[in-house]
Amino acid sequence: MKIFRRVTSFGLSLLILAALLAATILPAAASEFPPGDNILRGVGPGGEADSTRIAPVYGAQPTENWVIHYDPNTPMDEKWEYVNRIGATIVERIEALEIWVVDVPDGFGMNFSFDSDVELVEQDFVVSVAFDNPPNDPDYDRQWALPHIQAEIAWNEMDDLNAITVAVIDTGVCMSHEDLVGRVLDKGYDFVDNDDDPEDVFGHGCSVAGIIAANIDNGIGIAGFAPNSSILPVRVLGPSGSGSMADVAAGIVYAADNGADIINLSLGSMVGSQVTQDAVNHAIAKGVTVIASAGNSGGDLPGFPARYENVVAVGAIDPNGGRSSFSNKGGDIWAPGRDVHTIFLDNGYKALNGTSFSAPYVAAMAAVLEGMGAELHLDGGDMTWTCMRQGACELVPGS
Repeated sequence: MKIFRRVTSFGLSLLILAALLAATILPAAASEFPPGDNILRGVGPGGEADSTRIAPVYGAQPTENWVIHYDPNTPMDEKWEYVNRIGATIVERIEALEIWVVDVPDGFGMNFSFDSDVELVEQDFVVSVAFDNPPNDPDYDRQWALPHIQAEIAWNEMDDLNAITVAVIDTGVCMSHEDLVGRVLDKGYDFVDNDDDPEDVFGHGCSVAGIIAANIDNGIGIAGFAPNSSILPVRVLGPSGSGSMADVAAGIVYAADNGADIINLSLGSMVGSQVTQDAVNHAIAKGVTVIASAGNSGGDLPGFPARYENVVAVGAIDPNGGRSSFSNKGGDIWAPGRDVHTIFLDNGYKALNGTSFSAPYVAAMAAVLEGMGAELHLDGGDMTWTCMRQGACELVPGS
């Protein structure tokens, strides 16, 4: 699982795994390794002390896993025998490198012996990305929504975040956009053309994904809010921006069954359907957070699927903090929805209006909160980081 560490204002830094390994895995005598909890102490086959094949962690946060490097000629059954003997559980195998990542029992660092087939045992550790705050994205000053939801405060206060997958069920996602590099998962599906290429040709889902996950502090375009988010692209709406409710339901089920932690539905109708409600219930039963736009008809109730029980219905506010005139009322939470500056097709950027662009701000907030083990406060107020962490959100004028 990816871990994202505290965001700081000390500049852009990428802690590269290879560079740290180069500093830690060079063979050395046991006396060169100072005592510490992160050193794996071992004995060789003859019972002699052996720390020459140990890579302790310096200047990084260790995880709970250990990495075993085998001799390339080690038979598979001997690898398994060693892992079973030390009571380890396999976390990951990188066969091309003869490496197994394992979770080990408590006290393993004091009680194990090397086999001749084991070349190195090192402790796994956290690799992280930090960025300037405020970031250097050139369009950041056009994103009034981020200061409104207190993004900079959030980025400064974020501790370790678990990686979160947000499914964008929409017109697809502009998967090759310059500001989404590395943020869109390879898996995904197109229920319009029934293939595995959910590329956006309309632009709506592209813009939604950018609000959530556009790269921060990369010197390009905008900043997304959730640095721990990855986008699962699911195309259910065609080149005109419309589609069938059955495809929406199929997309919800697909996302829930393919690892989505959060589903963003910036779509809807004022008419409900049983198939969509069943799909939502399927996702909820799997522990997925489902977030939907309230709709843009200015009515007193959200549309569907936002109106279904257990779906987070999101209304839109203007830069002055009041309800956007087009936004439906009756939702669970409010977020910026007018003049939202985000990414668009062909590596473009655009300012857009609608509750469609309010919902992904809530999805992004949910991704950050879920990444730190917290939850959204759904009290019908104006979503900000402070009220998400400390209590009731402020009433939205006109709501």
